[in-house]
Amino acid sequence: MKAGDLRHRITIQRQASTETQNTHGEQTTPWVELATVWAAIEPQSGGEATEQDRRIATVTHRVRIRHREGVTPAMRVLHGARVFEILAVVGSNKPVDLVLQCREVV
Repeated sequence: MKAGDLRHRITIQRQASTETQNTHGEQTTPWVELATVWAAIEPQSGGEATEQDRRIATVTHRVRIRHREGVTPAMRVLHGARVFEILAVVGSNKPVDLVLQCREVV
């Protein structure tokens, strides 16, 4: 992986361990920043799905970052206003990079 490939600044977030109350009185678990790193974001596929009787767009991406311990599918990636749900974390045969298989939340 060349440094020039990592041109997107992303934030990796995890859910906080405590719940808070939103303005409607509902209990929510906020997202907190784990790390801000450089990444390569590569679109993989796109399509539509039906969820609860409505159509939603689905776009999958491969997000490559330098190797980092502790990244799990329970986390998410932010790139500007875009949100990516991590579906799988794949290490390479070299402990240099990490590939995150993600689905963009649209």
